[in-house]
Amino acid sequence: MPTEGGASVRDDLVACPDCGLLHQIRQPRPGHRAECTRCGAVLYRRGRGGVHHALPVALTGAALLAVIVLNPLMGVHVQGNDREGLITSGIEALADQGMWPLALLVGALVLAAPLARVAGVVTVLACLHQGRGPADPRKVARLFAWTEKLRPWAMLDVFLLGVLVGYSRLKGFANAEFLAGGLALGGYVLVRTAMDQTLDRRAVWTSIDHVPPIDAPPPARWVACAVCQRIHGFADAPPAHCTRCASRLHRREPDSLGRTAALVSAGAILYVPANLLPVMTVVNFGQGAPSTIVHGVVELAEVGLWPLALLVFVASIAVPVLKLAGLSWFLVAARRGSGKRLHARTRLYRIIDSIGRWSNIDVFMIAILAALVQFGAVASIRADAGAVAFAGVVILTMLASHVFDPRIMWDRAEPEESPHGR
Repeated sequence: MPTEGGASVRDDLVACPDCGLLHQIRQPRPGHRAECTRCGAVLYRRGRGGVHHALPVALTGAALLAVIVLNPLMGVHVQGNDREGLITSGIEALADQGMWPLALLVGALVLAAPLARVAGVVTVLACLHQGRGPADPRKVARLFAWTEKLRPWAMLDVFLLGVLVGYSRLKGFANAEFLAGGLALGGYVLVRTAMDQTLDRRAVWTSIDHVPPIDAPPPARWVACAVCQRIHGFADAPPAHCTRCASRLHRREPDSLGRTAALVSAGAILYVPANLLPVMTVVNFGQGAPSTIVHGVVELAEVGLWPLALLVFVASIAVPVLKLAGLSWFLVAARRGSGKRLHARTRLYRIIDSIGRWSNIDVFMIAILAALVQFGAVASIRADAGAVAFAGVVILTMLASHVFDPRIMWDRAEPEESPHGR
């Protein structure tokens, strides 16, 4: 069995990220996926194109991102006054209003993370484009590992929905139009979706550094890399870092239940002021009042925008409750070692982990409106304390679902059939 750094490594085996069962899978056809035989989690989704096909798509995304950053997203016209907003305008407006935590958060999620991720993906694919292995595989692997970790935090797709909701809110008292940056934002989201469909991540890892399959049984004791999925077998102590991408290796997420409980508790505490306190104040010709999240949903419904009202209700009210309740259920069941509804809990965890980021729609809507609607006594929009509390709920629950390790539910429910080596 091939060894690196004292650990045997296997790239022909895949461990389920949700239940921990080890699989030896055949490569699926392009556009298809391999699923865990026990819990149904996706083990490997094969893209429709190879590494060479993904590079042009990634370069197109980078070009559109440059257009988004350099050009205004929207323009607003109120009583002869005109104003345009860049993607950075919302960050600056929040900072000017004293909302530094919100400004830093929006800047990280809609500017820093997308720029860093696209730059990293383009660099990695360019290194692999010639068909030869990279000169320094470890550096390329570390860079690709960081792009994978940034993927859920790059939220321009969520930002686009926030801009659309903001546009709908503006129609009641202002003339608004999408400009070059806004059109490029829509194009970027489509290109990013195409990139995610085209980019075969397992093929990228294989191109960076690959150990050929061998005719040998799976190792008795092993640990899987959570980032690149490489399996490391060991006889004594498990290796500390992945031999391919240098990510830290853990048999299970350290102190998963304790850290998740702390984050869920903090999120539940913040959920109360997030819904009771106003998230923004809208002033229109000298009249206006603070608005809560619920009030915003009602306003959208009253003007006939039922689809958007439903979207905001689900993303900003229902999803946070689902995340807090679901994670609490997982914690209680795991501590009790319960095997009841184990498959249902695992499926719900996957849903919670994937939809949590979409709750930021309201946060991004407030950022774009605070930048565009600043016309003194005629019309103005200001972010309020409830927006900070709500953003805290979203980030805390996202972190909670990230640090919660669903494999622990399976370990404690079926200790005698623990899927990982001991």
